[in-house]
Amino acid sequence: MQTENPVSNAEMRALLDKQAISEALYTYCRAVDRADHELGYSVWHDDAEADYGSIYKGTGRGAMGYICDSSLKGIVHSHQITNILIELDSDRALSEAYVTSAMRMMHDGQLMQINTRGRYLDRWTRQDGRWLIIRRVFAHDLDEIRAVTPGYITPTFTLDRNDPSYALFEGGHGKG
Repeated sequence: MQTENPVSNAEMRALLDKQAISEALYTYCRAVDRADHELGYSVWHDDAEADYGSIYKGTGRGAMGYICDSSLKGIVHSHQITNILIELDSDRALSEAYVTSAMRMMHDGQLMQINTRGRYLDRWTRQDGRWLIIRRVFAHDLDEIRAVTPGYITPTFTLDRNDPSYALFEGGHGKG
């Protein structure tokens, strides 16, 4: 007969911290995809630094503003986070998260798609119980720009709080 090993408080704290950091990464992607500045600001420490290479270097808040404003130039885009590795050290953490993004925009009358892959190399700090990015370096791995033909399904995507996902979360678990 096998005995269960109970989870220690330290192990439970680590799981909760890693989940909170993962959710902050997902929130960042949602903020970019909806061009939601305020939501995006919520994942950055007030003194955060951001280094997106040739795209942007400056404050975390400035990066969020620049990226959200740039998103409005596109028609539709989507960011995904995968392969999240997190190392915790008390109220500080490090993470590497792979990011894949796709954006469609018109250029000279042609629909273009920009696909980018890279990694967010983040330093985190816990402030008032919340995990916030204090420093981000975007490691660009590859990208491509190509002409595309749209498919047959009409997107329901919007670049604002009119996106159906906001109504879902604002409505909670009730009917509707």
